[in-house]
Amino acid sequence: MRACASGLVSVLCLIGLSACDPIVIEGCESSADIKVYCGLEKPEDIEPLGTHPWLLVSELGSGSVPGNIVALNIETNQLTRLEAVVDSDSTFSQCGAAPPNLRPRGFHVSDLPNGGFRLLVVNAADGERIERYRVDVGDHGPTLTWQGCVAVPETVFPNDVASTGNEGFVVSHMYDGPRSIWLQAKFLFGIHTGYAVTWDRVAGWNKVEGTDASFPNGVEADPGTGRIFVGSTYGQTLVAADVGGGNARTVRIPVQSDNLTLAPDGRLLSVGHTGIPIVGTRGCRRLSGRPCSFPFAVVAINPETLEQEIIYEHTDGRIPGASVALSHQGYLYMGTVFGDRVSRVRLSTETQL
Repeated sequence: MRACASGLVSVLCLIGLSACDPIVIEGCESSADIKVYCGLEKPEDIEPLGTHPWLLVSELGSGSVPGNIVALNIETNQLTRLEAVVDSDSTFSQCGAAPPNLRPRGFHVSDLPNGGFRLLVVNAADGERIERYRVDVGDHGPTLTWQGCVAVPETVFPNDVASTGNEGFVVSHMYDGPRSIWLQAKFLFGIHTGYAVTWDRVAGWNKVEGTDASFPNGVEADPGTGRIFVGSTYGQTLVAADVGGGNARTVRIPVQSDNLTLAPDGRLLSVGHTGIPIVGTRGCRRLSGRPCSFPFAVVAINPETLEQEIIYEHTDGRIPGASVALSHQGYLYMGTVFGDRVSRVRLSTETQL
């Protein structure tokens, strides 16, 4: 079976010509059309802090480099790795002490009614937990206050998280069991491997019916309408459903969806690889974090009609393969698990979001 799988990969590489060859990016220089913020270790996700000149970056880290929550000043290029203080008066559900280590995957920022922001983080450092922080922005930049955590069941393997309002949230469960050759085959053929799961203090953890997909990855939520959205990487679909399950719709999208973000105009942004699934990114995965590019695109999706528009495509190998695309103040900011930088391009007047 392993020989057959290897042969299949070889055939797909031949079909895709150079699709299996990594495009390594050397140096760290901005150009006329691409600004780069370097010095990061796998900046997997990005969230804005209102109108402040700071973005929060989920720095995944690696086996030898710890992960962090990083504040990026888009005006001065300053990078600050944030240290959290503990809110000893917090009544949020706690699964243990404040984490000594972070390995953040996806995360989510939402406004608090009394000012400041709430940050939810998928932390894979020591078992799977969802960490909750309060973020405040002062004269010297953002500060973090840890408010508690929720332990993730062993049956759930989360990638991304989004607030569903109050204290609840939704995560994307990627797949069951170990990453075997059979699981790889499911990915290759877009067979369902996971789904969305919600948590709240009363009901605990529950699967969201109708959200089954192949490698559910990015997740977003609209607390106002009670709808959640899940990007399927290997199914190349977007799934929309009520947060309590039901009323589900699935549409095909032109990217292997990674993280989802909300644009200022209310549309969802999904970014992802546009080449051969699995095989097209294999070369970059072997480079252990060196900046590496592959073809990707960003698609804007109307959350009500699920109509789509490709707003950005990258094929010339100057930006690492993107894991997130954030529309902020007329620019598109893109993070990656295949490199050391956040990249920024200006949105055209026709695609202002």
